[in-house]
Amino acid sequence: MLTRNEAKKIALAWPGATEGPYFGKPSIFLGEKFLTRVHHKEDAMVFDIGSMEMRDMMLEAEPKLFYITEHYRKFPYLLARLSALNKTVLMELLDARALRIAASGPKRKWAKTKTKKKVKA
Repeated sequence: MLTRNEAKKIALAWPGATEGPYFGKPSIFLGEKFLTRVHHKEDAMVFDIGSMEMRDMMLEAEPKLFYITEHYRKFPYLLARLSALNKTVLMELLDARALRIAASGPKRKWAKTKTKKKVKA
């Protein structure tokens, strides 16, 4: 069992983790990508699982730990109950998400460049 503050502290200690808003809620990022957040209403942490299939398997395998609300039904996100979450499992969830973030590569920022026409002399 973890408190909201303990869970947030563990996530923020992840190498490269920073805090910022995600859809107006305080969240934790790796680079510019969402890592996790402590839910603002539920006593839970929010995780992007990457696929609906994996999310559904996790919900079925560990119903005392994982659940979703109606808000997340159409997205590959799930909530992990802080009352059932321990540091080891939280670290495993963060590691899995960090690996998916690393595998997706850096977010590209397209720079606007002016193209000069070459003038033949």
